[in-house]
Amino acid sequence: MSPQSNPRDDFPYLPVLAVSAGHFVHDTFSAFLAPLLPWLLDKFALTYTEAGLLTAFLQAPSIFNPFIGYLGDRVSLRYFVAFAPATTATGMALMGVMPNYWALAALLLMTGFSVAAFHAPAPAFIAHLAPKRTGRGMSFFMAGGEMGRVIGPMLAVWAVGLWGLEGMPRLLLLGWAMSFILFLEVRRIHIKVESSPLSELWPILRRLALPLTVLVLGRSMLLGALGTFLPTFLSETGMTKTQGGLAFALLYELFGVVGALIIGPWSDRVGRVPVIVGAVLASGLAAAGFLLSHGWWRLLWLPPLGFSALSFQPVLMALVQDYAPNHRATANGAYLALSFLSRPVAVVIVGALADLWSLHTAFAISAAAAVMALIALRGLPEPQSA
Repeated sequence: MSPQSNPRDDFPYLPVLAVSAGHFVHDTFSAFLAPLLPWLLDKFALTYTEAGLLTAFLQAPSIFNPFIGYLGDRVSLRYFVAFAPATTATGMALMGVMPNYWALAALLLMTGFSVAAFHAPAPAFIAHLAPKRTGRGMSFFMAGGEMGRVIGPMLAVWAVGLWGLEGMPRLLLLGWAMSFILFLEVRRIHIKVESSPLSELWPILRRLALPLTVLVLGRSMLLGALGTFLPTFLSETGMTKTQGGLAFALLYELFGVVGALIIGPWSDRVGRVPVIVGAVLASGLAAAGFLLSHGWWRLLWLPPLGFSALSFQPVLMALVQDYAPNHRATANGAYLALSFLSRPVAVVIVGALADLWSLHTAFAISAAAAVMALIALRGLPEPQSA
């Protein structure tokens, strides 16, 4: 049975969970940078701006996401999806053995191509497999990624504590094992490639371009600040580096998994825009509570902050899929290029603000930017599902 012929109440759990498991392992390794940043800051004597640029190097290849997505609509890129966990794991596990800052930057740049090769076609797989319940499918997919970002910091902190930065390559075998398993599974997934002319997509992208760009930039300010500098902020305000990494994983990222599983299916029922508005406002309030608290009390705000700030990514992805049912991978690639490229820009800005004032001030500005970006939703037309 092709995904397009599935009855509405027949959700393809097994193939969706297989791709989501690949997302879990892939993002486990791609999440190593933030928790290891305190050690990398010490090893290479970095400024916050230089540290923020490391994220830029990792995500710069995302500029090619639209082209990868375009190929994904016309030929099967399932093996890109299958082998990305192995190549990403290799790059991230080798960070600690790089001899200098520029070697590390070059490694992250090369690893970024693997990240792009996975994230452009994989969500389109999910949308093709579950076209009538895209929100639920994206929730499983994004929950896999968010769970990887929970396990990743803990795994990184545990490994560096046990072996040091130079012992991290021992972990890359986990990525290669997952790629082998995913290879055996995805070759059984048959996705119908699209033949609709690409010219159909341009009017859709023009309508989405401005409001989506403003919204994504605002979101990237908050997520860039938290996703890159939260462990560092916690380690500089009374916690050890290990405690900061664990708090980041268990109190922030883990509740993002819960949010992704709840918010995506909810958006299938009540609509994408109301869910986005609610999640952004809640994240702004939680960020304010976090910054106004002191000591260990601020940890109480991390669960609601993670739940709200991380939860609406699957909703945005589902929204893009709603607009372009005949060009899912291309539209998703364009969205991810915007999302991934806006984040390093945001992280560099946050790093510069932190160097100029403090991380506390940079976090406050980032949260305000995310809430103010909601005004862009006024220019978003009503999506039309397939």
